[in-house]
Amino acid sequence: MDIAVRAHLNGWKFIFLNDVKVLCEVPESYEAYRKQQHRWHSGPMHLFRLCLPAIITSKIAIWKKANLILLFFLLRKLILPFYSFTLFCIILPLTMFVPEAELPVWVICYVPVFMSFLNILPAPKSFPFIVPYLLFENTMSVTKFNAMVSGLFKLGSSYEWVVTKKAGRSSESDLLAAAERESKTTNQLQIQRGASESELTELNRLKAAPVPVKRVNKIYRKELTLAFLLLTASVRSLLSAQGVHFYFLLFQGVTFLLVGLDLIGEQMS
Repeated sequence: MDIAVRAHLNGWKFIFLNDVKVLCEVPESYEAYRKQQHRWHSGPMHLFRLCLPAIITSKIAIWKKANLILLFFLLRKLILPFYSFTLFCIILPLTMFVPEAELPVWVICYVPVFMSFLNILPAPKSFPFIVPYLLFENTMSVTKFNAMVSGLFKLGSSYEWVVTKKAGRSSESDLLAAAERESKTTNQLQIQRGASESELTELNRLKAAPVPVKRVNKIYRKELTLAFLLLTASVRSLLSAQGVHFYFLLFQGVTFLLVGLDLIGEQMS
């Protein structure tokens, strides 16, 4: 990202090839995804502090400067995590305990749904998952908010850089399963003739690999604390006959509870 920003400030133009498709992998566990998102949000905020003077004094057009500062850095990496965390995780549940305070329904429903719709607009097939996506993104706002603060104020965690462990089509289990399926249709002699020495070495290494063992689930205290707050607020909203608030707080609290108990995905070692 640092190289891309500096190249943009020096007048370089980029072309996005939308027709190119490549195989993609995903983080192997929620913990890996959590660390990845922390790095993706603390790094840009740290970079923003370093590049802001260069952006202001650069020779690019004013609208490009505004787009880089407001949309690329502030909106996506600062405003949205701050908005999601403070509104849905702090302000909304606390208003359930203050009878005089009330948030309109459009703030709870229409705004987040519209924001989520804009995010999944490039992938129309993801539209049925807009509600789970919204709940999970609000849960991830805790991690993103902490990352944003650490990157903006140069805290210790903003300097951490850990390679995210990935899982996907090139994982060891998938390679081994593909090799076993191939061996059923092709005899061993043809495999030895058609495969290179490095491929046979890799196949033997995968066969000798130990069987993955499931790890003990981690406990995330921040998520559990917010789950308790949201579920308690949902009960309060139910007693106050606030239907929309109750359903949102209930589902959001359950999502925080699942994440806090590390019941998202499956961790293997």
